[in-house]
Amino acid sequence: MRRVFAVQAPVTVALAAVLCLPVAADAAARGAGADRTAHAGTAAAARTKLFVVYGARGACTVHFNYPRPGVVANGTFTIPAGRHLIWRYNVDSDWALVSDPSRADRTFPWWGFTRRDCIGRSVKQKGYPAGVPVPRRIQEGRSNVSPTGWRAVGFALPAAPIVERRRKVTRNATLRDEANFVIGNVPAGWHVHLTRTSRSNGHWVYVFVPNAQRWGYMERTAL
Repeated sequence: MRRVFAVQAPVTVALAAVLCLPVAADAAARGAGADRTAHAGTAAAARTKLFVVYGARGACTVHFNYPRPGVVANGTFTIPAGRHLIWRYNVDSDWALVSDPSRADRTFPWWGFTRRDCIGRSVKQKGYPAGVPVPRRIQEGRSNVSPTGWRAVGFALPAAPIVERRRKVTRNATLRDEANFVIGNVPAGWHVHLTRTSRSNGHWVYVFVPNAQRWGYMERTAL
């Protein structure tokens, strides 16, 4: 009996090792598949076109800031029917943030809020098909950081303790969320309330804009 046990023990161990090989191989395959999926998602996100161009279905009246009770000095500009605009995200079922390429870097502001029903379909452009309607997602914008290609917009940011009131804005600026989506405009001459909160090594400071009735980040260099 002693000789039988001495022979059978190594055989049992070897058999167990053989039986485990398919399990280990399957786990390795699943891990490799997950890695490929994650890599594919990251690669797809990197290729996401952030600023997709659409045609104006009708004349689009664009407001400097989101129209809501308490908002003052809310100027407008118009994008004529047939002209191009850039869609960034939908605020709600009625309003969207858009940009007028013809004003970009020349006439402030070029970002603003317009009614969604004036936006037509995508036009011919590099990296995106023509004839596609505006997405229905609410407060989500295209992103080349998120694996899904979309990122939430922090449109209604929380209040924070104010340390200085009515600091005058010295140049035109945009109001941003944590991910740098535009959520409003702050023309030179307006006043903002400052907090101690900032990001990007202090470049963006968290403020409340009374005229726009909105919290957000703006560049410290505009103060």
